[in-house]
Amino acid sequence: FRPNNDLFEDDNNYYIQLDLPGMTKDQIHMELSEDRILKISGKRENKFKTPEIKNGMKFSKMDCPYGKFSRAFNIHETADIDRIQAKMENGVLEVTIPKTEP
Repeated sequence: FRPNNDLFEDDNNYYIQLDLPGMTKDQIHMELSEDRILKISGKRENKFKTPEIKNGMKFSKMDCPYGKFSRAFNIHETADIDRIQAKMENGVLEVTIPKTEP
């Protein structure tokens, strides 16, 4: 699946936010390549493995996406890649990338 994301910045930082409802930080992997590409990947498991649920209950509709995802972001030259931080809260991953001092 492809999670929605927001990219924004202020005077001090660049920010990446990804919507990852139902996921924990342990299900997410971040990797920064030498060419300044930040790859965020993971897998969202479907706890209902089959369309048939207990007691004869069945799905009428499934809109929630499941499976593996991978997103890549080019990190600006003015970013301090040694101080990247990430936090996961309420199904939203927020990556903070400080800008270098001029």
